[in-house]
Amino acid sequence: MTEAISGIIVSILIIILSRLFSKYFTTKLFAATILVAIAFIYVGFSLKGNPISFIILEVAVSLFLYFLAIFGYTRNNSLIAYGIMLHGLWDILHHQGLIVHTDIPDYWPIFCITIDIITGIYFLYIFKSQKTN
Repeated sequence: MTEAISGIIVSILIIILSRLFSKYFTTKLFAATILVAIAFIYVGFSLKGNPISFIILEVAVSLFLYFLAIFGYTRNNSLIAYGIMLHGLWDILHHQGLIVHTDIPDYWPIFCITIDIITGIYFLYIFKSQKTN
């Protein structure tokens, strides 16, 4: 429960920062940067004593999300938001080693999925309300 509450608080901070930084950066750039950053967090976790196969899996998924961020940035903003929410699915697969067994902190998947879903929906709303992609 604490993980979800912390995730809600961080999500609110991300939304506030995206509004504040919109004077300097587009929301599209801010969201794409968020997607790339969250994509590679699991790579960092995988480097702490996990088998090479786990590292390769984490890098492969991170690269997929990285290219989704680039494609979303250049072609369709909504793909960035969907990518953030898709990362939430990746969080679920890590929860208690459900399918992906990379050694991560126990609290991380719930904390991260909360952020991914809230910020993903927020960015999707912003992008869908804009006239151009």
